[in-house]
Amino acid sequence: MGMRLNSNDRNRPIAWVMAGVTGWAIVGLLLIDATFSSASAQQITCRGRMNSGWRYSAEYSNGSFTQIRWHRSGQSSQVSYLTYSSTNAQGQPVYTGAFRANTAVTLVDLSGGYVRSGSQISVGVEEWGWSRGTCNSPIPGAW
Repeated sequence: MGMRLNSNDRNRPIAWVMAGVTGWAIVGLLLIDATFSSASAQQITCRGRMNSGWRYSAEYSNGSFTQIRWHRSGQSSQVSYLTYSSTNAQGQPVYTGAFRANTAVTLVDLSGGYVRSGSQISVGVEEWGWSRGTCNSPIPGAW
């Protein structure tokens, strides 16, 4: 007992297979795009402490350091917005900003522009000196 196909039925299974393959290809491309998007939108936080008692968390996003958040017990938090300044003689990107609008802040990316978990930065604040910070992926709930 065979099943008889008319001329319209012969093309239908091929169309279903092609639609299925195309659908999976689109899903695959969306997944690949999402993977590359998350990799290019890398966000890392680098933390350290100054001798003055201020703790800091420097934010690295999409290829550059954008700001430093300052925290100290009994004080309101502060933010220093950073701009790229130059590359030093060692090939390390240098960013500058200000603490409370009138104190110079400098951040040196010791990774040479290849920031990842475990990289280090050096943060200098006028009158406080320098401090070394270590970078990690963001920790939920951390200051």
